[in-house]
Amino acid sequence: MAAYIGLEEAVSVCCDSIQALDSEYLHIGEALMRVAADHVTSFIDVPCFDRSSMDGYAIARADMEKLMAGNQLPLQVTATIGAGSVESRRIKAGEAYRIMTGALLPEGSAAVVKQEDVQTDGNLIVVRGSRKPGENIRKAGHELRAGERVAAKGQVLRPEVLERIAACGIGKVRVYRVPRVYVIDTGSELLLPGSHIETGKIYNSGRFLISGKIAGTGAAPLSSGSIVEDDLEAIANEIEKAADVSDLVIISGGTGNGDFDLVYKAFERINARPLFRGMGVNPGKGTAAALFNGRLLFNLPGNPYAAGLIFDALIKPALIKLKGDLFSSPEWFDIPLGSPIRRAKPGRSLCRGEMVIKTGRVYAQPLSKKGNGAANIPLLLDLKAGQGAAGDMARAQLS
Repeated sequence: MAAYIGLEEAVSVCCDSIQALDSEYLHIGEALMRVAADHVTSFIDVPCFDRSSMDGYAIARADMEKLMAGNQLPLQVTATIGAGSVESRRIKAGEAYRIMTGALLPEGSAAVVKQEDVQTDGNLIVVRGSRKPGENIRKAGHELRAGERVAAKGQVLRPEVLERIAACGIGKVRVYRVPRVYVIDTGSELLLPGSHIETGKIYNSGRFLISGKIAGTGAAPLSSGSIVEDDLEAIANEIEKAADVSDLVIISGGTGNGDFDLVYKAFERINARPLFRGMGVNPGKGTAAALFNGRLLFNLPGNPYAAGLIFDALIKPALIKLKGDLFSSPEWFDIPLGSPIRRAKPGRSLCRGEMVIKTGRVYAQPLSKKGNGAANIPLLLDLKAGQGAAGDMARAQLS
């Protein structure tokens, strides 16, 4: 085990220790924002027949030749075809079929003439002007061809993707299971909101931040409904319980080296395999991770601001991998600071920011802890030691 490692190594070590969860088949009506566990391929052409792209009149190939020569052409309207009709018809020279948008074209159709382009007289129409073969016809497969992929393995099934799957007639898809993430709050000084405040106590707000972030990744947050006091046996028991009912466990608080910082000792008590203890980034120097019964255990700072930063930088990539999502890993990019950091840190640090546009250029605007979550386009900022002047180039990712 490395006792003190960099952020990138910590992310790599944790992600290398897990794999995507198992999968299940779901009806597409229940699969929104789930992750495809297989490629999804259309087994039919979409549409699977030639159809009209508008309301008008289908005309025969023989009559098309006359219109292409610039001749005026009277045609007898002998039938009307509505959308959804499955009757097989064949159009003959000298006649036209009234046809609606999306309707199946009769055999022998050369084009569909817009209803606005004909003169009508009872069941007779007169077509004028040169027409083009295939005009106003949508050919079979013009949207999708049989064998064409509509969703890739590891892709989030957003509404637009589900629409394409439905268009292929596919009713069920195989998706990865939603990760269950158990949040444990430690600290004898903590109270849950709604209880009577006591001297020396504070309300626990971090649970709701972390649970919200878990849900925001598409995972399912779980918790015991109570606070775990600073007791080694109680913390160890709660971790074991959490690992039995979840896929990943987050324990907040107790990351220091004081007498009541007991989470890492609880890892040792249950024989969890340590991955690291401490990262070279502020906040989060005391952050730890371990593996227990195939479950990742994370110990985050009790301070909600710090815990939120470490969640985005460290835990979010692991959750994305557990989900089986191959396309949503956060990307770091360079962006100049639009205003100075209030206090530049002597070492590498993380902070919140927002993306802003000034005079046509994009900048990162640092946010104070009081402004946590207030950004319109929120950023996680990664600053080098001593960095923080306006114009300095920081690393950032959307958060």
